[in-house]
Amino acid sequence: MKNKILKSFLIFVVLFLFSCGEKVTSGSDIYTCPMHPQIEMDHEGECPICGMTLVKKEPVIHSEHKKNGMEGESQNPDSFFLSEEKQKLIGVETTFVKKGEILKTVSFSGKVAYDPELYSTYNEYRVVTGGNESERMIRKSIKSKLTKLGVSESQLSYLSHQSENLLLTGRSKNLVLVFVQVYEGELSEVNKGTKMEVVVDSIPNLTFPGKVVALGDLVDETTRTLSVWCEVNDPGNRLKPQMFLQASAKVEKKNVLRIPRESVFPTGKREIVYVKDSENQFIPRSIHTGFVSTEWVEVLEGLEEGEEIVAKANFLLDSEAKLKLGGIHDTHNH
Repeated sequence: MKNKILKSFLIFVVLFLFSCGEKVTSGSDIYTCPMHPQIEMDHEGECPICGMTLVKKEPVIHSEHKKNGMEGESQNPDSFFLSEEKQKLIGVETTFVKKGEILKTVSFSGKVAYDPELYSTYNEYRVVTGGNESERMIRKSIKSKLTKLGVSESQLSYLSHQSENLLLTGRSKNLVLVFVQVYEGELSEVNKGTKMEVVVDSIPNLTFPGKVVALGDLVDETTRTLSVWCEVNDPGNRLKPQMFLQASAKVEKKNVLRIPRESVFPTGKREIVYVKDSENQFIPRSIHTGFVSTEWVEVLEGLEEGEEIVAKANFLLDSEAKLKLGGIHDTHNH
């Protein structure tokens, strides 16, 4: 009988505690590591993983109390409260999501054209006109070989309007053909007509202007690059076949949704920004990014124009989020 009475009393206490809308915690203080929130101790000390000084963990206030006006106005379960004093202490600065342009410079390595194998194969292809069935078969076979060498239709078209020995001399009057190697991840940023600037270590203080005239079709399995052909203006006849060079292109995207690059916090699993939900309330949000420069990041998904986000102090803010949300911002995709 006593056991039944005790059991009923305990059930009543548990139900009463949960009805308050707060997490049931012990009365003692809990200390945790800003970088490793899984570390929790009932006393001050150092993190056994990284050695950082443990800080007192603030109690988690659940949504029932938030509705009553405690710790900010947001009712998002993944938001966290940060007082104005603490924002000033860690140097939080905010900005608004807007549309604008993103400009960046992309660099590539390359060399002045010189390819005897391609020269020989292409000349065979040029000579065989394909007038009868036999020649058409031969021409088809040679074109297949050119394809294996990575030559695209646009490159074949370009060569058809040039002198026969271009692939040996690299030159057509004042224009020089340059082979530039573009990594597969940067192919979307280079197109036919893209302007290039070329510099050579052996020719200091001189820049050669040029443009992309044709793109290849084959990505090298070792270097993961694709050959892009550029015409470069060289009236002084300074550039020689096989001379190594560095090329660069200024790539621009206009009227895109952009945010400062330093506002993006990479977690290792995804990229996160901190949205200011109210005066003292912040929400970590996962985003998908596109075009990136040294200053700006294009936002493809996750933010809308006009939203206010944290522009600086993300590292310290992330530590606060880990303390108060227990790393939830790194496991959910909002």
